[in-house]
Amino acid sequence: MSTKALYNEPHLIILASQGNREAFTSLYSHYLDAVTQYIRLFTNSEDEADEVIQDVFVRIWEQRDKLSTVTSFRSYVARAARNRLLDHLRHLEVRKAAILDLQQTKTTAETPEDIWHYRYIYAKVQQQIAALPTQCQHVFRLSVEKGMSLDEIAAELHISKSGVKNQLYKAQKLVRQCFEEKDSHLFIVFLLSIPTFSIF
Repeated sequence: MSTKALYNEPHLIILASQGNREAFTSLYSHYLDAVTQYIRLFTNSEDEADEVIQDVFVRIWEQRDKLSTVTSFRSYVARAARNRLLDHLRHLEVRKAAILDLQQTKTTAETPEDIWHYRYIYAKVQQQIAALPTQCQHVFRLSVEKGMSLDEIAAELHISKSGVKNQLYKAQKLVRQCFEEKDSHLFIVFLLSIPTFSIF
């Protein structure tokens, strides 16, 4: 789990629930990078991602009274980010099938066909990842499979944070190209099926 809780997080959550902007800003600043990294894996532009990210934190602030029962802001913001992302994807025609598939896997028991379908997606994505340029492949695996933050990846590979971002976007774009347009939702299903907390 890459983004650790702040040492005084419980106190900050209580203050934020009471309307303390400074406390909320501390929580926002600490988790912004993880939320950004997660949302941008599923969006086509920085503007699109930034709109979703902004909505995540605005909604949390607008409903700050709910924070009074929150024990982990990390878990809370991860769930909020995933829910807002699903709302966003529902409004994109090309990804409607992905949302339907994802909802079904969350509400129904797995069948042999479901398991085969996921294994097919996983194998296809892994094949494409293996074909990526070395640096792209390292960045993608560290981010998606090991849940490392942008800063951690930069330190691990001895490159700049902006370099990590560029390589991650390039890798995501190349991997998605292995799916035909009509099947582009499969890649979204694969990534959204990865537990949110492994990315946070």
